[in-house]
Amino acid sequence: MAVTWTRAWWRWTGGPTTRPVERVVRVDGRSRADEPDDERQAFGRWVRKRPRVDGGKRRGDGCGRRSLSPTWVLAVGGPQPAGRGGRVGGVGRDASRLAGLQRRLQGIAGGLAVYDEAPDNVSSSTYSSTPSLPGCRVAPGRRADAGLPLARVTSNRIDVEALAAMDGVGRFREVLPMLMDPVAFAEAFVSGDAAGGCRVPSRGMERHRATLRSCGVASDARSRPAFAMKAFTTPKKDGRTARLVLDARPLNDAMRRPPSMDLPRLRDFIAEVERHRFAMQCDGVSYFYQFPVDASISRYFGIGMKGCDMLLNVLCMGWSWAPCIAQRASNVLVRDLGLAWVDNFLVLGGTLDEAERNVAVFRKRAQAARVEVRAEGDDALWQVRSRFVCVGVEFDLAAETQRHRLDPAWAERWVDGSGMTAVLSGRATARQFAEVFGGAVWATDILAVPRCHFAALLSFAGRLGGRMVGAAAPVWDEVVDVPPSARRELGALRKIVRENPWVVGGVPEDTGSVLWTDASSRAWAALLEAEGRFVDGRQGVFAGPDADAHINLKEMLAFAEGVVRLCWAPGAQRCRIDNAAVVGAVAKGSSSSYAANRVLSRSLRVAGRRGIVLRPDWVPSGGQLADPYTRGTSLPWFPAQLPLPRSRATPFDLF
Repeated sequence: MAVTWTRAWWRWTGGPTTRPVERVVRVDGRSRADEPDDERQAFGRWVRKRPRVDGGKRRGDGCGRRSLSPTWVLAVGGPQPAGRGGRVGGVGRDASRLAGLQRRLQGIAGGLAVYDEAPDNVSSSTYSSTPSLPGCRVAPGRRADAGLPLARVTSNRIDVEALAAMDGVGRFREVLPMLMDPVAFAEAFVSGDAAGGCRVPSRGMERHRATLRSCGVASDARSRPAFAMKAFTTPKKDGRTARLVLDARPLNDAMRRPPSMDLPRLRDFIAEVERHRFAMQCDGVSYFYQFPVDASISRYFGIGMKGCDMLLNVLCMGWSWAPCIAQRASNVLVRDLGLAWVDNFLVLGGTLDEAERNVAVFRKRAQAARVEVRAEGDDALWQVRSRFVCVGVEFDLAAETQRHRLDPAWAERWVDGSGMTAVLSGRATARQFAEVFGGAVWATDILAVPRCHFAALLSFAGRLGGRMVGAAAPVWDEVVDVPPSARRELGALRKIVRENPWVVGGVPEDTGSVLWTDASSRAWAALLEAEGRFVDGRQGVFAGPDADAHINLKEMLAFAEGVVRLCWAPGAQRCRIDNAAVVGAVAKGSSSSYAANRVLSRSLRVAGRRGIVLRPDWVPSGGQLADPYTRGTSLPWFPAQLPLPRSRATPFDLF
């Protein structure tokens, strides 16, 4: 198959020339000294390629796809003057894909000769793009949800000053300058230079221009935005409408990381809800778009559009600081009344009267700050209930013992989704696996299923994630082979989610004993303390493969031996461990190590059958009472007095 010439055509709407300009690029590495100057000086851009093979047969209508043939060529140009239109072909989702495309072309054709020059009367700084591709405009790929209309967007704007006045803690006031103070916003840039210069055009967003303009979400840019980024839509859970999202990665990369969101952990969220009997749920209407942005800051939230760019006048969904600002604002509204999960508000009460009083206070705060809310689902606004669905969790607070489970509608979608079918078949795209795995993480947290039971699934997800993060241009539509062990574990979790059992809340009673476990490079020890004395214990020496294991795995092995051999009483079992990695793994039910997950799974299965809930706590090595028994000291006769921790030992005790 011979590599041939490819010509790309376009016409300027104005500027140095209005006649058709031909741009010719050759991929065989040879020079084009005979190319006319007027063609070499034409403005370049990404264009739709027209590849040909011998005989003139056309192959495909785009570039940047996995079925790249040796006849595909690349047309790259210099800066494009502002306001110039033209047809732009699709080459991928972002500029970073150019690097892999160039490498493939160079490997096929032995080099890439690109003429990238601009007329002398146009500054090369007129437009600059992402750092990975200077001087180029990149068109995003098509999306399956491009035909969905935007969901109803409110024109209401929150009184952020009134909301800040209610902030008794000051967490919202800490981030408020990022909305209203241009100086504070500019200081958040890592390099200290907020000039920007990125421009990535959006595809198919022109039809939403009137909607965005009418509700005040965005306005036409009168000058070049500091950052003009790609906008796209994602379908909402109703499946009929879409939400607007801005791909703000160029802006996020240029700014420092935001502070903590103050978002509660999911398990803490569920535990707090189950300590009450009644709740009122509502959510903010287009919550992010209710936060106004100062006009001098909106120039950083540009939307690259054909013809004329637009500026977002509200909080940008896609900006790394946006969730932090929204969550901290929500925490102000529900302070001492309940909980908030970004735009979901939950007002709680132990009795019906308490819940109604808290609802009245919440309504007063929302009205004072001009926050527009609506009821969730078919519920009436401000209605107090005992059974409801919130953030994908169904709560039943009216039962004798409060309980929860997955939202049945969500569970059905995850179990019977097309992504699940593809993953279980063994061949799925990386995107499908990521969506299914994300649902698996959510389901295990809500159903209180330790993720260490799915060690092979976690291991494969970690390897795939590492490959995507390390790649110059992650290909999420690449087909991956899911190993049988991961598929078996996913099938087991799918069965649990299909059953969707109720999880009973509440804190179990303490067993009254403390498990001390420790490991050294050679040996391990586990002792059980009750009523101020050691009542039982075990110790051993590592042999075989365990002798060469990492110290974290040895500590996990010691913990597992202690749970299996010493813990029998049902209830909350306190554990004292001097290894932070083991404490964290036991607390969250999983580890980043495949071997540690297998060991932890064994101990948690035994604890579950015995009705034991493990409560790990970290202690310093000097206060670890099991430490001497890992360094040659034999176990005492039980019961035995507790030894003094090394950190509290007196000089007399050392002799």
